Amino acid sequence: MDEVPGLLESLQEAAAPREEGCEQYRCLTLDDVSAAAARYGLATRQVSAYALERGLAPLRYLKNVGTVGLAGQAKLLESRALLVGAGGIGGTAAELLARMGVGTIVIADPDTYDETNLNRQTFACAGALGRWKVDVTAERLLEINCDVDVVRHPIVAGRNNLPDMLAAVDVVIDALDNIDDRLVLQRACADAGVVMVHGAIAGTALQVATIYPGEAGLEGMLPPATGKGKAQGVEVETGNPATTPVLAAVIQVQEAVKVLTGTGTTLRGKMLYLDLEDWTFEFIEL
Repeated sequence: MDEVPGLLESLQEAAAPREEGCEQYRCLTLDDVSAAAARYGLATRQVSAYALERGLAPLRYLKNVGTVGLAGQAKLLESRALLVGAGGIGGTAAELLARMGVGTIVIADPDTYDETNLNRQTFACAGALGRWKVDVTAERLLEINCDVDVVRHPIVAGRNNLPDMLAAVDVVIDALDNIDDRLVLQRACADAGVVMVHGAIAGTALQVATIYPGEAGLEGMLPPATGKGKAQGVEVETGNPATTPVLAAVIQVQEAVKVLTGTGTTLRGKMLYLDLEDWTFEFIEL
C-alpha cells in the first residue's frame, strides 16, 4: 500500500509494546486500527497491512507473526482464497482462513443447513437451519475478523462459472463431497493456473494433497465418471463424524498458508492419508 500522509506517524504514536515476551513488536489494538481507518477513510484491512509492512503488529495477528512473520501476515491480508464447499470441511476452513487473516475469502456452496449438519459443521446450529450456508458463514467470518472481505456464491461451482470465480484468486480449497466435482475443480484450477488444496474424509480417515497446475493430482487416482450421475465419495457409506472434517480442514488451511506466503514444504506430488481408527499414516505418491 502506498504512503498515506500522516498515517504512519499516527500509528506509531498509538503503537506500544503490549505483551511480555513480545516487546520486539510495537502493537496496535483493534481500536487503534479502527480509529485510523475511520480517520483516513480506509478499510481496516488496509490499515493492518500498511502497519505490518512498516514493522507494526496488530494485536489480532500477534500470535501468527511468530510463524508467518510480519511480511507473511501482510501478504495473507492481500491474498484471495476460493473455498468450494461450506460444509464439514469448508466451515472450519473458512474460520481458520479468517483467523489467519486471509484478506478475501470467496465461498461457493449451493446448500442450506439441515439437521444432519449439526454433528460436525462449524456454523450449523438450530438458528441456522434452513439458511444459506454461504450467508451464515459470511456473517460469522465478519464477526471474527473485520479485516476480511467475504464474497458469497450460493450456487454450484461448475464448468461454466468456475473460470470467473478463479480469475482473481491465489489458492483454492477443495471442500467438495463427490468425485466428479473435484475433477472438474482440479481441471478448472489447472486452466486458471491456481493451486488447489484437496481434502476429503471418510469416517475416521482423511486425505489431503496440494495440487499445482499441470500436475496429475487426482486424475490418476479417482475412478472415471460412470455417466449415471455424480460418483459419491466413500463418506456416503462410512459417515461424517465431527472430528475428521476438522482435522482435514486444519491441514488444508496450513497448506494454503504455505502456498500464499511461499514458505514451508507443501504436500506437492503426494497425498497425506491418515486414519484415526488405527493411526495409519502414509504418504501416497501422485
